[in-house]
Amino acid sequence: MQLDHIETFLDIIESRNFNRTADRLGLTQSTISTRIKNLESAIGSELFQRGRAGAEPTAAGRRFEAYARSLVSTWSQARHDVRAFNRFEGTLRVAAQVGMTRSVLPGWVETLCQALPKSSIHVESDYSNQMVSDLSMGNLDIAVLYAPRYLPEIAYEHLMVEEYLMVSTAARNLSDVDPDTYIRPGYTVVLEKTHAEMLAQLAICRLSTGSEALAEIMLRRTGGTCYMRSDDARRFTGEIPSFLVEGAPTLHQPVHTAILARRKHEPIIRKGIRALHLAVMSLEV
Repeated sequence: MQLDHIETFLDIIESRNFNRTADRLGLTQSTISTRIKNLESAIGSELFQRGRAGAEPTAAGRRFEAYARSLVSTWSQARHDVRAFNRFEGTLRVAAQVGMTRSVLPGWVETLCQALPKSSIHVESDYSNQMVSDLSMGNLDIAVLYAPRYLPEIAYEHLMVEEYLMVSTAARNLSDVDPDTYIRPGYTVVLEKTHAEMLAQLAICRLSTGSEALAEIMLRRTGGTCYMRSDDARRFTGEIPSFLVEGAPTLHQPVHTAILARRKHEPIIRKGIRALHLAVMSLEV
């Protein structure tokens, strides 16, 4: 099995057409067909059904897609790490929950650069499930996430608790919040559950979202009320005529670190975790 066969497979997944993939990759249609035939032979399953409308992945093809993307990602990361080896003493790949790019992540990256001056550092923001998968596959070293998914090879530790405050462009008090202009927070399972328990009167509303960024944008565009992370809430009320709603409960979201258990004693991992703790401490000052 060759990497170019897998890359060809993934291109067809997107193009749904052998001829279109041939044009995109600058190859002949027969070369594309041969690559897929060889890949199917190596896997032992048909990956595409071809017809007049193009090429549709079979059930086996859809199943293989995730593995194919992981293989390409792993190869890319391996090339980066090996090339970096000649220039740097180590490589650290870290990620934090989407939405933490204005809170924990900047301070963490700054502290990492100071603590690991001779290492290369790759930083991402992502969602919990994907970060856990990346850790398990070896494509990530340290993750900061909301929702642990318990796997035997991954070690979790409690890091902090984030607070969410209710912000409104119209209502000063909880009793004045209009359900028709309220955006229910669906950012995490924990927040949804807590919200349902503490704010039953706002459990049914016209709009809900799983994106904190979108909730803030909608508040800026149309006004209304929503929950924001505490630092974002205070920043927002300093920029836009709005209020921290009195009487509204504070919602709490636990935050965890995750690493591969077998790597917890590696110096670069320990320094990365230490840098993270320092960044969190700086937020609390």
